Amino acid sequence: MKKVLYILIVAVGLNAGDMARDDFTGLTWQDNKDIINNMGPYKKMAKYCQDLKLGGFDDWRVPTVRELLTIVSYYRYKPAIIGGFNFVEDRFYWSSTRYKNNSSKNWGVDFRDGSSEANGIDYDRSVRCVRTTNPTKK
Repeated sequence: MKKVLYILIVAVGLNAGDMARDDFTGLTWQDNKDIINNMGPYKKMAKYCQDLKLGGFDDWRVPTVRELLTIVSYYRYKPAIIGGFNFVEDRFYWSSTRYKNNSSKNWGVDFRDGSSEANGIDYDRSVRCVRTTNPTKK
């Protein structure tokens, strides 16, 4: 029951448009057509986030694997993502979290089923950029 409640709380804080704000975690997620059209190796996608100007903000970055996991819904499949996003692809998304035993790999999340795994940084994968805002205190 606690997990269901958490997912519902997070989903309520998301807004439509080019961005999705999660008031529970204080994260704002990129949510535009680039999510569907943009894939590449990790360094290219990290540069994409660094250069992104969206919603009047220029402080976008690649999320950590823990941040990505906050938008996973284990009650959904293909895609395994919470509601509130307009642009969704059920594929692997990069995180900025390096794989501990191999510096040529980064962790990421596969939004087909919500699993996290490490992939070689030279593989073409998607990215959903994020920026840190302030969580709403309730």
